[in-house]
Amino acid sequence: MNAQVKQWAVSSGVAALTAGLLVVDLHTPLGVANHILYLAPVLLSLLSPQQWFPFIVSGTVTVLIVVAGLLSENPHNVPLWVPISNRAFSIWAMWVPVWYFTQRRNHERLLQRLNDELEQRVKERTQQLADVNDALVTEVTERMQTERSLESSRQELKRLASQLIRIQEEERRRISRDLHDDINQRLALVAIELERLEQHLPALHTEAVRSLSNRVGELSEDVRHLAYQYHPSILDDLGLSIAMQRLVEDVAARSQIEAHIDCDQLPERLSLDVATCIYRVAQESLVNIIRHAKASRVEVELGRSSRGLTLSIADNGVGFHADPPHSDTGGLGFLSMKERVSLVGGILRIESAIGTGTRVQAMIPLAETNI
Repeated sequence: MNAQVKQWAVSSGVAALTAGLLVVDLHTPLGVANHILYLAPVLLSLLSPQQWFPFIVSGTVTVLIVVAGLLSENPHNVPLWVPISNRAFSIWAMWVPVWYFTQRRNHERLLQRLNDELEQRVKERTQQLADVNDALVTEVTERMQTERSLESSRQELKRLASQLIRIQEEERRRISRDLHDDINQRLALVAIELERLEQHLPALHTEAVRSLSNRVGELSEDVRHLAYQYHPSILDDLGLSIAMQRLVEDVAARSQIEAHIDCDQLPERLSLDVATCIYRVAQESLVNIIRHAKASRVEVELGRSSRGLTLSIADNGVGFHADPPHSDTGGLGFLSMKERVSLVGGILRIESAIGTGTRVQAMIPLAETNI
């Protein structure tokens, strides 16, 4: 039922009911119940979809009650206050539900308006949260992409660093082989020719030839040592343990430092990358000790532990502030050592303080690929 049909039905019912009650009221003017019956059309008017309709009906019924009271006769000479009070009560009884219904409808409208405003605010807040969530999702996505890009760059840099170190070692191995097999062999031939020349020269020139031969021998020894510094062939031929012992012995022989080494429980087979890493870390550390530490004693320990392969190099030198390493105490060398150890999955630690010496410790895990 639409609003117009409902309004027409309510209006028709109210009109018919009001007319009938008016007829009854005119014939029974003193009946309180008759006046109360005017409440029926008022209540019926509350069903109207128009808010103003109950007021019109209530006003009309009020006028009819007053008019009926004026037109009705008082056959029993009842005191005037009785019909007046009866009709006043009826008028009050009619307006109370209208007032209540109006207040209720106003509250309903207020609640509906507040509810609409609340829904609108919820929609706006939801949209704001959705926008913020979209922005966060976009930011997180961009950050994840950036992190993936950075991780990819780090992996690429790590790969390039590993490749660079590998190429560097191969180049050192080639230079070492050239120095040993070519230059040193030529120097050896020169020394042999000088010995032959010494045998055929007069005694007057023998001393000069012998001095020249000694210089060639010293040069040959320097070239051999240089070749060994570039790449010790003993590391490839006899393994890490013997190469480390030879390195420590060479440090002790070429400096005034008392050097000791302890190699314990090394794996029988060790990958070339790990062996080269351990050797280069030890070599760089010992060079730093000779140049900067002013130490009189150094202890080198190399062995297998629960964490893998552990190298420890400790001296009793002057020490330095280890965080961060100063450039004048071999900072670039420390960075190079750290990078080498990182490329084989290990950890490099440097402990030092002024006046307490320095300890360099490298821990490399031993996986199946390393053994």
